[in-house]
Amino acid sequence: MRIPIYFIAALSLIFGVSVQAEPTFANLAVLFAKGYFKEHVPQDAPLEDCVEFLNRQGVYFSMFDLIDSSVKVTQEDFAKVIGQSTLLFLGEAEMEKGCVKRPDEIVTWVDYCLLNDVDLRTLWSGFLKRTENRSLPEVKKFFGGTL
Repeated sequence: MRIPIYFIAALSLIFGVSVQAEPTFANLAVLFAKGYFKEHVPQDAPLEDCVEFLNRQGVYFSMFDLIDSSVKVTQEDFAKVIGQSTLLFLGEAEMEKGCVKRPDEIVTWVDYCLLNDVDLRTLWSGFLKRTENRSLPEVKKFFGGTL
């Protein structure tokens, strides 16, 4: 069964098709902390500091999702981080068990983004593009350079 996998990989290399990395929660945490919260998070901050800052603000990242690089970020996960951050910036965030709570009248975080004119598609595409080749340096460093 390994021969077809090697064959597909070889064809990808020959024809210049790149294998894209899947977006991880660790990459998302670093990009959001250093992007949206750049006034509060130094650009040289390691992954741990980024996650700690976001969790203190109520934009929660599970350690299980961060440590397991096979757990991939979905668009709903992405929308949750954007929605929570937006509520924080607007000063409208309500906390529940240490996390920014989704407004009661909203069914999903994607709905929240759509109803509040957040261009989720463009932001998601930018996130995928930023993480398409490899993990961010902070994430690689955290995992000992193995990603």
